[in-house]
Amino acid sequence: MKRYAEEKLIEKAVDTVLEFAQKPANPYSYLYHNPRAITTPQYFAHWTQKWQNHRVYMTLVRAAKITGYESVPSILLHRNAKRDGFGDRSVQVGQLAFYLIKPEEMSPALKRRYYAFKDMLLGDIRKHIKDYYNEKDQEKALELFSDTSPNTSA
Repeated sequence: MKRYAEEKLIEKAVDTVLEFAQKPANPYSYLYHNPRAITTPQYFAHWTQKWQNHRVYMTLVRAAKITGYESVPSILLHRNAKRDGFGDRSVQVGQLAFYLIKPEEMSPALKRRYYAFKDMLLGDIRKHIKDYYNEKDQEKALELFSDTSPNTSA
């Protein structure tokens, strides 16, 4: 039962993060080339928000990779980040919070959940990556999300 709950938690984290990882089209260039195409400002605002969230998330992933941190969704921490001492390292992307944590600071349970999350996210991104990136950028995106993470099954 505990394993099932953990799998559901990881799937929920992947579903919420996948929305930020998928690359939407640039709404500003679309509006520039088709000024009369967007009739409602709410649609344009929602599209712009998705595009901004994607850019912020991708910047977070790149920065975390360069600095040696991992961007862990707050869902995987069971909302115990402040108690564990990670409260000052949170980054808000849309309505989802991420914590920057080094792999050696993670507990074994968190490490297992995080790497299972990362493997599942990479599998989902591989399915969608051909729709969002051209051939040159596909390799860069896969390299950004893949890692030398240990193969753990959740």
